[in-house]
Order: sequence, then structure tokens, then C-alpha cells
Amino acid sequence: MFKKFSSPQSSGDTTFISAECQITGTIIINGNARIDGKIEGSLHVTGDLIIGASAFLKADIEAKTVCVAGEVRGNVKTSELLELNDTARLFGDICSRQFKVEQGAQFTGTSQILDETIPHLMVHENSKEMAQ
Repeated sequence: MFKKFSSPQSSGDTTFISAECQITGTIIINGNARIDGKIEGSLHVTGDLIIGASAFLKADIEAKTVCVAGEVRGNVKTSELLELNDTARLFGDICSRQFKVEQGAQFTGTSQILDETIPHLMVHENSKEMAQ
């Protein structure tokens, strides 16, 4: 477990993808998720997402909250918080309401912080774009 990570804040079930799993394609998860394996494609999570230290994602990600400890190569959009643990490696552009980076994390890309007056972004199950 991550002692430095916040617990997922959304209620509901959590989907686990173990370190032994490798998935290619579009993944849509209703609820929370924890990824420890490898994903290539796109990942849409309606709740909170934890990306473990052993995880490698070559994917664009959309979620309510994302906590990263592993490696992500792709763009990340969150409606609330993006948190990079000290072991995180993120190569891509981000769009989030809040962005927290611990010392030691690597981030290469551009960042856009959402204004509090803009309505929360919402993940649409059948959409690759987030609506405002």
C-alpha cells in the first residue's frame, strides 16, 4: 500500500489490474481503479485511479482523481486532483483542477489548471473527450 497516497474518495467498487496483467485497447471503468500492470491505449475511470509503482501506462487517462507512483506516457485529464508520488514518471500533458507533485517525481509536458468557476469535467462512457 502507498503510505503517501490519499485513499480513493469516491464510493463504490474498485477494479484491480495486477502487475501480471497487460492490456491493450480502450478501458472504461465505472467506479475506482488501481493499476499495477501494463496498459496501452486509453483509460476512462469515473472515480479515483491509483497507478502503482510497478505500473507502466502508454495511454491517455481520464478520471476524477489520479495518484501516480509508476510511469505514464500519455495525457492525463482529471476533474479534481492529479498527484505525482516521489517515484512517479509522467510524460504527457495534464489538465486538472489541482496538481500535487512530491519531490523526486518526474514530469515532462505542459499543465493546465482548471479554474474553480469552470464546472467539473465529466467522463463520458462512450466519449474520448471530456465535456465541461
